[in-house]
Amino acid sequence: MLRRTLFQGAAAALVGSAAVHAAPSRADAVPKTAFVLVHGSWHAGWCWGLVSPKLHAAGMHSVALDLPGHGLNAVLPQSYQRRPLDPAAFATEPSALAGVGIHSYADAVVEAARTARAMGAQRVFAVAHSMGGVPATFAAAKAPDAFTGLIYVAALLPTPHKPAGAYLALEDQHANSLIGQVIMADPAVVGALRIDPRSVDSTYLAGAKEAVAADVDDTLWSAALNMLTPDAPVSIYGDDATFDPAFGRLQRTYICATKDRTLVPSTCEAIVADLDSAWPNHPTTLVDIDTSHEPMLAQPDRLAELVIAAAEETPLR
Repeated sequence: MLRRTLFQGAAAALVGSAAVHAAPSRADAVPKTAFVLVHGSWHAGWCWGLVSPKLHAAGMHSVALDLPGHGLNAVLPQSYQRRPLDPAAFATEPSALAGVGIHSYADAVVEAARTARAMGAQRVFAVAHSMGGVPATFAAAKAPDAFTGLIYVAALLPTPHKPAGAYLALEDQHANSLIGQVIMADPAVVGALRIDPRSVDSTYLAGAKEAVAADVDDTLWSAALNMLTPDAPVSIYGDDATFDPAFGRLQRTYICATKDRTLVPSTCEAIVADLDSAWPNHPTTLVDIDTSHEPMLAQPDRLAELVIAAAEETPLR
């Protein structure tokens, strides 16, 4: 594990006006570096909206995915759309995500990476937040040639012989994570992790913010709540990944959120330790960001700086 508190030279890469579109800052140049931005549970590509302009301004391309069942791909439970909410119906209606497996998620990440390569990018990094670390890792495990590296942001992921869900059972994670207070249905019953972003219960909403986004501006978080979807996959946490030998040679950076009450810092460190145990000759760079579980919203400029710096650590390949 290579732990760093600051990447050098990243701030200079951010100088320049912020671009709104996915084109590089110089219209006549194909960006050498591209990022596939992979969101977490209940989110979608929109969650990277404050980060991606900084990447573009630095002359780097990015593609923000909507994974199956999220964003514009979401199929909302009927009970979620009826208000006032019927808690019993919401807690028992099967989720459209119940039958969605990890391979459809991973395939979406691989496809985006290969598209970036086809467009001329010489380096492609998957930047994965939270649950997004699972499909990003499966994608790189089976198609390492599509990627230059992986940049994890407060992310859960599988390691050799250990599914992602194993880390949720760690003692400190179980004792100090607050995400359980947000879940409103038994995953075994509905086939998903289910929340209610449209809740009018102030106590529930306060608990959700404390668990996920305690340091995010209230107005910004209110806007984010209106874009969250209620269901996220659960079966993917029990799947074991089969790693192509070339996976171990990919650059890995892990950005740990030090105020995280969803995936607590000690869990992140345990994941990195297992990665480094599996591939000791290619250690993971571990760097901290002083935020909650939502650094894309809490400190988007700083997160963009760290992502750019992580990419600049790797030569062209």
